[in-house]
Amino acid sequence: MHTPSGTINIVLPYLGYQSISNALAASALSFAVHIPLKQIQVGLLEAPIIPGRLEPIKLSKNTILINDTYNSNVASMIIAIKILEKMPGYKILVIGDMAELGEKSILYHKIIGNIANISNINHIFSFGKYSHEIFKICKNGKHFSEKNKHILNKKLKETILKQNKSTILIKGSRHMKMEKITEYLIKEYKKNDILN
Repeated sequence: MHTPSGTINIVLPYLGYQSISNALAASALSFAVHIPLKQIQVGLLEAPIIPGRLEPIKLSKNTILINDTYNSNVASMIIAIKILEKMPGYKILVIGDMAELGEKSILYHKIIGNIANISNINHIFSFGKYSHEIFKICKNGKHFSEKNKHILNKKLKETILKQNKSTILIKGSRHMKMEKITEYLIKEYKKNDILN
């Protein structure tokens, strides 16, 4: 980062390009109140990752889970898909409904379906009423109703275990309780001691 007081290298512990603009805004504010550049550098490096917001979790040596279950909207869903595209291994998207989109809800889910369909994501598990629109466009996966989350969990685990290396992104609006899927995977990996 170049400033009137000098230049510092910044390493951010977050996933995604959107973190850069946030870091620049925080740095500008810090610089304006005369915080030393070294302190800004350390502060950005040590800033905590907020649970449920593009939170990387290492399930095993070759399996990464991205927990993005805090909430979801069209813009954050597009960002999440772009991040997953750049991750290593077999790419799995577990996507739940985006809420509070009004009368254009079906349209917005179709837009996400089209974006996911042209991505390099290998497998998509859609979950919920509106996410069925995503599944109809992306044939490389399965759709589950809200009553069948336990079946989704089972199929997801089976799919992951077939891969040598994989990254799983889980995302949906709060009312979809997507964090339960994250909790299930973490529990299963610990229970079966697959964390090596």
